[in-house]
Formats: sequence, structure tokens, C-alpha cells
Amino acid sequence: MKSEACERYVADPEAYAAHLAECQECAALFGPPALSIEPRPMSVDQLPLAPWEGASHRAWPLVIGGALALFAIAAGLFAAAGVAPVRGVAGAIGSGVPPLDIVKALLQHVGSAAQNAPGGWQIAVAVLFVVVNTLLFLLLRRAPKGVDIDA
Repeated sequence: MKSEACERYVADPEAYAAHLAECQECAALFGPPALSIEPRPMSVDQLPLAPWEGASHRAWPLVIGGALALFAIAAGLFAAAGVAPVRGVAGAIGSGVPPLDIVKALLQHVGSAAQNAPGGWQIAVAVLFVVVNTLLFLLLRRAPKGVDIDA
């Protein structure tokens, strides 16, 4: 900045707008750009599809064939193991879930600990607050989908 007029322009550009016509340095720094960028007309139909837009263009016979092949492989593995498919799936689901007695005992233990501890219910509320907000954060943490195009 060379002068006091330049400093006044920087402090309040709207009040001292005429300064740009007088000072070449300020005009080069704060004036309109030398290049003019004009928007070109855009055809949205010529843009490539986004990954989530291509589902209607997927080769559905290939997807259905792949799913049927997976079911055939699973049925063959169940037959080779000598297990009925329904019983095998039910056993796999049941083995992943803890018995109800363990869950009930755990909940009773946690409830009695929160009830009997001094300030236990406040601690329980604080822990639940953190758990719920962590779950919401993890669920909402994803990239936004969509493109804003001015046609």
C-alpha cells in the first residue's frame, strides 16, 4: 500500500470505490479480473452418469444370473455337508446371537449398578448420550450425493 488513500479503500471499499480509477496498484489487486469467464451452455445429457445413477442401466440378467449361481453354490455346499438349507441358515443365525439368559443377566447387572452407585443414573445417561451420538455420527458420515448444475 502506497498511500493513505489506499488504506482508506482497503478499510471501506464501497465508500472509496472511485479510488480504483486513480490507483493502478489497487486496481490490479482489487479490480475486476483481467480474464472474463463466460458460462458455456451445458447439456446435462452429455455428462457421465454418477455411480448411484447407473442402477437403471445395469445388466439385470447378469445380476440375476450371478445371484442364482450363488444360491446354487450354497445349495451344493449344504448338500455336500448333509445339512438342510433352512436348518443350516437357522443354525448360522442362532450361533451369532448370544443366549437370552446372558443378555438378561447383563442388563440386570448394569441396571442395578446404575441404581446403586452414587450418581449412577447420571453416568448412565451420559454414557447413553455418547453412545447414541457416536452411532448418529457414524451413520451420517458419508459423502453427499448429487451434483448442482446450473443449466
